[in-house]
Parts: sequence; structure tokens; C-alpha cells
Amino acid sequence: MMRRIAAAFAVALVLVACSLSTDRQPRDILDVERPTVVNTTVAPAPEPGIGSVVYFLLPAGESAQSPLLAVDRASQQDPTGLLTALLEGPTASEQASLGVRTAVPAGTALISTSSDNQGTLTVDLSAEFLGNAGDVLLDAVGQLVVTASRFPGVRRVRLLVEGEPQDWPTSSGTTTRDPLSLYDFIDRVMDTITTTTPTAPLTAAATRN
Repeated sequence: MMRRIAAAFAVALVLVACSLSTDRQPRDILDVERPTVVNTTVAPAPEPGIGSVVYFLLPAGESAQSPLLAVDRASQQDPTGLLTALLEGPTASEQASLGVRTAVPAGTALISTSSDNQGTLTVDLSAEFLGNAGDVLLDAVGQLVVTASRFPGVRRVRLLVEGEPQDWPTSSGTTTRDPLSLYDFIDRVMDTITTTTPTAPLTAAATRN
């Protein structure tokens, strides 16, 4: 039995060897001999530093979480002005034309912002920001963090309430007291800047408080 298996294996090797040919001299490869190459293009992921935009919520649709849509606020040239604009919520025109909304509780005030040389922006909010919980709080945190982290130079955002750290939710279902970043909510970000009215381009140098 073993002799038959060995003989069959030897025949198979001879057949494979006969099917392969070598060229004595270099030659051009024919089109039919070229391997097929499949090109794939991956859309670039949103990154920090896009500029002066604020993020409002679109209807959730089939998703359990509402997408975050970038809306132009080019007139705001520093984090304080940008976050103040976010806390004011979408305009009536934006609500009507874009269908956006905000999860930030009414009456929430920006107490202060400060940044360090490592790209961490500390944002202190009034107690009204904790007026909601669960998914609504998650939406509000996402709006704040993504808006702040898209400002040039901001890589992480440390959120405080009345000067105190909190346990903040992320889109992955975890909570943390560490600084948050755009990538904690990246799956919800629509990387399209939308404007309903013409705005002047951002030309002045950004300032830090």
C-alpha cells in the first residue's frame, strides 16, 4: 500500500513539473499572464483641526445613536467663542433646513476654557449640563467633545462641571474621567461641513484663553 501511495505522489510531482516552464532569456510578460490587482480606496477618517465648526444632532434614523453634523461657525475664532456658539444651539433656519437639534440642556453656561501645550483643552461648564442622563447626556458630551477637538491644536478635551471631574460616557459604552477625544465619538461624526448662510472665511490667527 505504501509503495502505491509513493508511486502516485511521484507521478503527481512529475506532472506539476511538466506544467511549469522556464524561459532561457528574459521576455515581456503577456497581459494574460499578469496577476490581477484589486485597488481599494479607504475614505479618510475625520481628524482634529478642521476649523471653526459646531456639531449638532441629526435624527437617529435606523441607528441607535444620532449622527453628529458639522455646521459652519467660521466667525468664531477661539475655543471659548466656538463652544459658546454651540451652547446657544442651532438657529431656527438650521433647524428648519437641516433638521438638526441639540442635546445640551438649556441654560448651560461656559464657565471657562484653558489649554496646555500638549493639546488638552479643559472646558468647565455650569451644573445645568448634568440636567440630563443616559443617551441624552452621551449626545451632549459628544457635541462638546467633537466640536472642541475639531478646533486647530486641540487633541483632547477635559470636561468639568463647576470645576469638578465627572464620569463621562463614550460611544463605545464605557465611561471615563480621562480627557476625551474626537475618536471616542468617531463612529457618529459626519465629516461634512454644512452652512445655511454665507460666512466669511477664517483668516485671523486663533487665540487661546
